[in-house]
Amino acid sequence: MPLLDVSDVLADPLFADTATITRTVVTVDPATGRTIETPTTTPISVVVTSDKGRNLQRNPEAALSEGSIIVHTAFTLTEGGNGVDADIIDWNGRKWTVVTVDDYSRYGAGFTCAMCRLLDLR
Repeated sequence: MPLLDVSDVLADPLFADTATITRTVVTVDPATGRTIETPTTTPISVVVTSDKGRNLQRNPEAALSEGSIIVHTAFTLTEGGNGVDADIIDWNGRKWTVVTVDDYSRYGAGFTCAMCRLLDLR
C-alpha cells in the first residue's frame, strides 16, 4: 500500500477550490409512467487540473467549444447508473458532467479522480 496520503492536500485552502455538485435521482411514476427527476446540490472541495483544455471545433453547421478537466476530491462522484444521472459539477462559472470516475482511495480516504467534459457547448 502506498505511503502517500493526499487527504490533507485535497482539503488545503491553498491548493483546493470549491465547486457545487448536482446529483439527480431519476425515478418512474408508476401512475403515469413519466420520469421524475430529483436534483440535490452539495458544495464540495476539489482540486482541478487540466485535461485537454478548451478547444474550438468548427463544423459546417456550427462552432462548438469543447473541453475537459480532471477533478480530484474526497467526495464520491458518479458517472451515473442505478437510477442516478451523472453528476454535474459547477466550477469556475461553467458546468461539467462527470464521464469517468477512478477510485484512488489507496492514496487517502475516499480520494477519487474524475474526468469531466464541458456540458454547455457555447
